[in-house]
Amino acid sequence: MTHKQEVAMKVNPQKWVESLRYSFTNKTTVLSELMQNARRAGASAVRFDYTTDSATESNTLVVSDDGCGIESMQTLLSVAESGWKTDLVNQEHPFGIGFLSALFACRHILVTSNGKEISANTQDILAFKTIPVTPCERKGTTDIVLVGMELDEQTILNTLRILARGFPIPVYFNGECLERPAAEDSDYLVFIDTEIGKVYLHGLVKPSLRNSSYEVYLQGLPIYRTPSFYSDRHHVIHLNSSCFDARLPDRDKLIDEEGAIERITAVLRQAIEKRLRSMKMTLAAEEFAMFYQMMRDWQLLHLLNDVPVVPWEVLKEIVSYPVCSCQYGDFLEYPRKPVTRDEIEARGIVMIDDIIEQDGAGRYLFAWKKGYLVYDKRYLDSGHWLHDLIDNLQTQELRIEPVNGTDRYIFEGELTSINVRFCDYYRIYLGDDMIEIHDGAVYLGSDNDCEAIIPKQDASGFVLKQVGRYENEYDDFQKALHEADVEALSRFCIANTTTDPTDAVASLLPDFSGCPLLYGKSFRIRLDPTGKVAKVEAA
Repeated sequence: MTHKQEVAMKVNPQKWVESLRYSFTNKTTVLSELMQNARRAGASAVRFDYTTDSATESNTLVVSDDGCGIESMQTLLSVAESGWKTDLVNQEHPFGIGFLSALFACRHILVTSNGKEISANTQDILAFKTIPVTPCERKGTTDIVLVGMELDEQTILNTLRILARGFPIPVYFNGECLERPAAEDSDYLVFIDTEIGKVYLHGLVKPSLRNSSYEVYLQGLPIYRTPSFYSDRHHVIHLNSSCFDARLPDRDKLIDEEGAIERITAVLRQAIEKRLRSMKMTLAAEEFAMFYQMMRDWQLLHLLNDVPVVPWEVLKEIVSYPVCSCQYGDFLEYPRKPVTRDEIEARGIVMIDDIIEQDGAGRYLFAWKKGYLVYDKRYLDSGHWLHDLIDNLQTQELRIEPVNGTDRYIFEGELTSINVRFCDYYRIYLGDDMIEIHDGAVYLGSDNDCEAIIPKQDASGFVLKQVGRYENEYDDFQKALHEADVEALSRFCIANTTTDPTDAVASLLPDFSGCPLLYGKSFRIRLDPTGKVAKVEAA
């Protein structure tokens, strides 16, 4: 005959409780748990007072609140029994193990509430020893005294400052009321109701640079913050406890955090779009466009598709001679305000992808002389009307033609070598259009034989700012070498465009001020057919 076997779940209470010591991620969890207990008890404030006994070097933390108090000391020491009323349990889902964090955090604990008191070493409580409950004076507060705390004063203060930011009741530490800038009763934040809870939207009164960061609170305590968090400009969410749950036991993370954050982000985006649509009905187009950064951060750029102005952030103006590095100054600048459609149609707008030192500066010079605006691509919705006005200069053939040009010359500088052709002026052809430039050289790029075309009116040597960045292997700008090459190219230009050989020699000769032996002397110099000095004689 076969005997029927049965098994069932069993728990070793003492070992299980002892093992919970290692489940709390942070030693500071005790602070948030005691804050939560005070709030759930309906306290008007919670106070933390920290002292150190200089004789024993023992740290003591006293936590007090004026809530309803502890009804049963037995419930307080019962694991997985919270003792809270049914409505609160259904709303907040307390675990009933939070008080264990207090037992793990100190050597001795004293609890007084509603005229009752327990006092014991925490090891005795954790060993399931019987702890007497004694009558005491009813003071109207619940006081929890933790003796032999491991946490130091600064750690407690720093942690409480973080925990108090969005807490619904005042939090005091050694008599100081800690700031609660993100609390629902804040004097500075206006919250709206959403399906996930209370939400404060930042940056919809006055435009802000960045609006994508937010912090999330559950039951008044911080539970999530976006990775790129801006402390002075962010949205604030207080979650509805009936819709979201915290992870056991620390309650510092949301259950299914990835899914929860997706939901929070989606609702936040909906709330922002709703507010922006409302603002769009009342604000002037220029004012509405100033909220561009908010729309970009939250993928709401389609709201601009029918607005007759373009945000300044997506346009640039060529304000000076185009150069290849910001070391020489930025020739592209943002407009100072949104630009109207009428102005864009009048000026024209182009898109340029050239890398100047590689592709040359021809297209940028063309756009500069034409006064075109430049589109800073990828920053508007694909359905925006601006795309129909943009002229992509990359799709048009570029041709640069020197007028009365010379043969090629080779300029050898300290860090660069380029081919040079001089001319009276040059023409830039782009598609069916053409401009003439008399006063500024153009570099054709390393893909075009490293050639520069220099009109006779430009002896500045500034074309080298299109040629290269003059950086060493550590990306440091070699300013002295750059300035020396610019000066040398300037002399080179003068020497090769003058009709008087004497002027050419004068511009090419170096400075002899460092050699007093030569002062006041005259010399005859003879050059060979390649331009090298063949002979020098005293005159």
